[in-house]
This record gives sequence, C-alpha cells and structure tokens, in this order.
Amino acid sequence: MRRGTDAGSLSGWVAFAGPLAFYIATLTPGVAFWDIGEMQTVPYLLGIPHPTGFPLFLLGGWLSSHALPFGDPAWRISFFCAAAGAASAWLLWYLVRDLTRSGLAGLAAAIAFAAGDIVWTRAIRAEVHDLVLFCSALAIVAARRAGATGSPRALWTAACACGLGLATHPATLFTLPCVLLLAWPALLQARASERLRAVALLLAPLLLYAYFPLRSAFVEMHGLDPNADLGLSGSALFDDGSPSSPARFYQYVSGATFRPGTAFGASFTPAGLAKIGSFWSGVMLKEFSIQFLAFALIGIAILALTKPRVALGFATLLAAGAAFAANYAVEVDAERYALPALWVVVCCAAVGVHTIVLAILRERSWWTGWFCAAILLVTLWPNAASVLSDVRERNAYNDARGIGPGIVRHTNDGALIVATWNFATPLTYDRYVVQTLGSRRVVCGWPPSFRAHLAAWRRRFGRVYVVVSSKYDVTPMGRTVYTEGRWQLAELR
Repeated sequence: MRRGTDAGSLSGWVAFAGPLAFYIATLTPGVAFWDIGEMQTVPYLLGIPHPTGFPLFLLGGWLSSHALPFGDPAWRISFFCAAAGAASAWLLWYLVRDLTRSGLAGLAAAIAFAAGDIVWTRAIRAEVHDLVLFCSALAIVAARRAGATGSPRALWTAACACGLGLATHPATLFTLPCVLLLAWPALLQARASERLRAVALLLAPLLLYAYFPLRSAFVEMHGLDPNADLGLSGSALFDDGSPSSPARFYQYVSGATFRPGTAFGASFTPAGLAKIGSFWSGVMLKEFSIQFLAFALIGIAILALTKPRVALGFATLLAAGAAFAANYAVEVDAERYALPALWVVVCCAAVGVHTIVLAILRERSWWTGWFCAAILLVTLWPNAASVLSDVRERNAYNDARGIGPGIVRHTNDGALIVATWNFATPLTYDRYVVQTLGSRRVVCGWPPSFRAHLAAWRRRFGRVYVVVSSKYDVTPMGRTVYTEGRWQLAELR
C-alpha cells in the first residue's frame, strides 16, 4: 500500500475512531472505587489529589467534567482518558506508517495495541497513566521526526510533550532517554537559540505544579477544607498533605512519603533483577501471544540493523519502566507503568511482520499491507479473545454507584462516616460532586487512626459509622450494620 501524504488518510481516521468507539462502548459506567474514584472526584472539585499531584490531568479533567454536555462528571473524566488512549493508538499508527510506509500495517498495530487487556482496561477508566501514555507517544513520534529531518518544530514538539508528560506524572522520566536518543541529530545541528527554546518548552509545563501550594494556601486561608472543624487538616482529595509551605510542597511533589527512589536501588540487586524478569514475562504474556512477541523481537533486531538509534531508544524505554514498576513495593497496579513500553512492543512487532511479508512477496504492493495487518491481528487473537469479558468483570468489580445509596438507606442524614481510601473516594464524589449523601460527613482514613477524635465526634454526631472492606472483622471496634459486595457499614462503639 502506498504511504499517504497526510495524517488524515482513511486508515489514520480508523486508527483513532475504532479504539475510541469500543472504549466508549465499554467505558466505566460511573464513579468507581480506589484511585479511579479519586480521579473522577478531585478534578471536578479542583481539589488536591494524592502525591505527586498530576496537575495537567487535574486541569484536563476539570475542563472535560464541566465542558462536556453529556454523561455525569465521573463518566466525562473517564471519556477524557479514553480519548487520550485512542489518540495514543493513532500516534502508533503514525509511527508505524512512517517506519514501514504502510498505513494498513499502522492500522493493525493501532488496533492490536488498543485491544490489549492492560491497555483497554486502563483506557476505559479515570487513569492518569492514559495521559502519560499520550504525552510519551507524542514525544517519541516528534523526536523520531526531529532526528530524521532535523526539524526544529518537531524538536520543540517533543520537548513540550515531555514537559506536559512530566506535568502529569514523573513516570514520563522513563521516556526521556528514548526521546533524547531519537532527537539527538536534531539537537546536534540545532542553533543555540533553538536548543534554548526546546529547554524552555520542556520546563514551562512544570509551572503547573504551582497550582498545589497556591490552591492549598487558598483552601487553608478560606477554610474550604470540609473536615477542618473536625480537628483535621490536609484532608484527602481536598488538601492532601497541605502542600502550602516549601517543605510540604517538596515532600508532596517528590512523593517522598512513598520512597520511590528505593525502587531504582533495588533494581540492581539479584532479587530486583529477578522481579524485573517476572514482571515483564507476566505483562507481555498477558498482553500478547508468543507469536506476537516473536515478531516484536524480529522487529527490534531489524531496527537495530537499520535504525540503531531507534532500537536503542526503544530498549531504554523497555528497561527503565520495568525496573521501577517491578521494584516499587507500594504500587498496587504496576501494570499501568508498562503502557508506553507496550506501545513500543507493538511498533516493533509491526516492523517485524512487515519486513517478513516484504521478504516473501519480494515487492511492495497493495497486498503487502493486507497480509501484514492480517498476520498481526491473527497472532494477537489468542490473548485478545478474552479481553472483553475481563473488561466487563472489571467494570462490575469497580462499579461504586451502589455505595452511596446503601449508606443513605442505613444512616441518618447528618451522620459522620469514616471510610478507608477505597470507599472514601466514591463517597466523597457522592457527597460533594453529585450531592446525593445529603449532609452526611465523610472522613477518609483508617478508623483506628482517629481514636483521639472519637469522643468529640460522638458528642457532636451521636453516632459514628465506618466503611471498610467486607472481609474485615469489625468486632473489636463496633458492630456491622450492613454489608454489600466489597464493603460493609459498621457503627463504632
């Protein structure tokens, strides 16, 4: 198939519209538990999420949750993430088309990537890493173009995309070595003023982090923390960590509380290396078939021979993210750190398949693209066949729309409810976004941590309730009032 001359060819449109369509069809239906519920709540309220803050996601979520004319705020923010995931698939189409000169190979790669279990299940929920993926993909595509053509504009686009990614999540750091390697020829031949502009475009988005100390100071000055009158400060979702002072701001944006630096140190130990191997084997075999991975290995070998900078850049991205994710002990969803690496793996597989097809057909023809697309999708199918059921199961598991009505049925209006993180996020959404909890108060945290406040809270509210996992034995601190699915409501003694 002849390469199109613009990014608006039919295969390109399908590479975006196809993934977006099945993401929308399977989108998280409403508010969810855990961090997903947080990211459906904090942007709408312009609050302060858990470290490191994710300011670009926060502002993008605020815009989408207020500007879109359909769906509730939780659905709108999930849609924003789905659009980022679909745009990442389109960027993969663009890169594969650039490397293979086949729009159909690019389309097959976009579908293969978008339909993977790990990618799909993250793209249909409020997930910061969807935006990280988009920024990383844009930076890689622009850096590849800059390195190949010397274009200053492509270099500036790559720098800006990296900066926007860093303003979303520090995980974008894992993409920087790849971007530098791809753009290196453009950096060497650029004038000093062009390099300076690239640095400025990289750093400028980081100014978005100023939102947190400014917002925190505003919240504290105007008493906007809804739990301040309960003797608490720095409430989760509203003013998490109170990052208004320089010291607290540094601790907040660095994530120092969670000690992310220890993950890199552990990566160079025998145990750490074993974890990296286990992580990659688990992620790759979950996402792809053995045949698909074989094509990816062929593709990276071909790139190493024909475009060594590209191959080396891809290798650094594959190594860095895995080293961190596998050894970051506090992370409960390490797979989401693999999204940019999975994007690269699919690109390599497309290159491998296309090279093999060309070797067999011995000429570039209309059939080349079709054969390449068919082989990619067929080798993906053994894993992709079970993805849809997994998506449905996860949506059902994460669906938190029933927790608010359950609380309302079994507590009096004006009650105080202490909930652990998983359940506090959707309850905060119900209380302050859609306002279906009446005047009930929600406190996020582990109930025993608030022992010093319980006596005063009982005098004020009469009854204090807790929401914890249904598996937890609440007997030492109270009695169960109601249990439903993953959670239970108990009254403290």
